[in-house]
Amino acid sequence: MVDHLLLERGHGVWVGTGRYCTTDTLADVAPDRRVLDRVDVARGFTPYQHTALIQDLEGHVDDETAVIVLPAIDSHYRSDDVHGSGGQEMLVRAIAQLAAVARRHEVPILCTRAKADAFSEPLEAAASSSLTVRETSMGPRFVGEEFETLVYELDGEWVQTTIAFWQGILEARQPIHETATLTEGVFARGTV
Repeated sequence: MVDHLLLERGHGVWVGTGRYCTTDTLADVAPDRRVLDRVDVARGFTPYQHTALIQDLEGHVDDETAVIVLPAIDSHYRSDDVHGSGGQEMLVRAIAQLAAVARRHEVPILCTRAKADAFSEPLEAAASSSLTVRETSMGPRFVGEEFETLVYELDGEWVQTTIAFWQGILEARQPIHETATLTEGVFARGTV
């Protein structure tokens, strides 16, 4: 969210689910606290509060909204507070409402899910693109259709950890010659 707000004008909306709404992390990664003035934060502690926040989201989004973030969107709808299949139905309605807001305002919405399973499948089905995150010893590794983490920051320096990094560099590099050709006269023949 912070990176997006630094690159775009406008403000962001963060709809958290209980503990996923701490602003400490945002404050840690923001290069200046003034960036945080551009983030509206709301959080729901129950599936019903979370649903109400999503229903009210339209009133907090305008032409200046640059991004909307909903971490672990499925977590509350899995709780014992919701009986039977009601939780998944609430999740599907929430996703539909978010899709409508995204279309009306042409604003990107970033959602994460607490667990990748059949329950959260509607979220993946509705997404225009998705990233997979895996924790590595160097930090989180993000992989998507058009994106992959190829370098990591370590002690203030950038470290590459994959062959794919160098493959990308070499493919983007302008070759010096169209093709390399060798003539037979270049080779020395003889015995030692």
